[in-house]
Amino acid sequence: MVHIGINTDNWRHADKPLDYCFEFIAKQGIQYTELEAVGGTEFFEGLGFSPFVPLDSDPLELRKKFEKHGLKVSQLDVSFPINRWECIDFIRRGIIFAGLLGVPCVDTTDGKYKVPGMSDKEQIDRICYHLSQCVSVAENHKVIINVEPHGPFTTDPEMLLSIVEHFKSPFVRINFDTGNSFIAGQDPPKFLEKVAKYVTHVHCKDVSQSLADAMRGKETGISASVVPIGQGVNGDNIAKCIKILQARNWDGVFSIESDGEENVVQSVAWLRKQIGK
Repeated sequence: MVHIGINTDNWRHADKPLDYCFEFIAKQGIQYTELEAVGGTEFFEGLGFSPFVPLDSDPLELRKKFEKHGLKVSQLDVSFPINRWECIDFIRRGIIFAGLLGVPCVDTTDGKYKVPGMSDKEQIDRICYHLSQCVSVAENHKVIINVEPHGPFTTDPEMLLSIVEHFKSPFVRINFDTGNSFIAGQDPPKFLEKVAKYVTHVHCKDVSQSLADAMRGKETGISASVVPIGQGVNGDNIAKCIKILQARNWDGVFSIESDGEENVVQSVAWLRKQIGK
């Protein structure tokens, strides 16, 4: 079954704490939320102006908070460019945190830029090496590492498959992203068809007409939709993606990434209609 989730990152620009986000999400009748991790104690989070999760905080205390609102966490986002060595510690710590939190998967991806002076093959090899340092931790804690299309390598379906299939492990899978695949110049339904058997989680983003006109094929990712889901030029693709996964009897979460509360409310309503169809 396709479930609707809401990423707390939607409140990043609103300067809201997690407690506020959890209460809002629960009021929409949504069961799932997704969390964004930061490596350690973070100034704005400490003052109550950020919806991020420091990995040096107590996961069991956090668990009390979302369970109080009847919520489940679908994924912990520990995205950091996986072609850079710093990702290893961040992903490993995120996996352990997610395991203690009772979260089934973490999310990561490559960055916006390739590493200067390295060939594509060298960077893919480096990505696989970095992830290899995390897979045993994922297997120990039964937490899936989802690789997301968001950068110059992962928004190519063949390259994304080469990374995931390198491991032959059920703990290396894919977080599909409807907006990133579109802005990178791909056809999201066709992309999804190629990788669907590995998809365990989805980031749901629409794209405004103006952004598509300016950036499609020039960028590889966007942080969130600036229009409600279904009101941009990617809405038809999202509806098709839902049908593709429903035809496979897929059971997972479409996590809304749309900036601002009004966008979120309208996105929930549109997605409910599409899933109902």
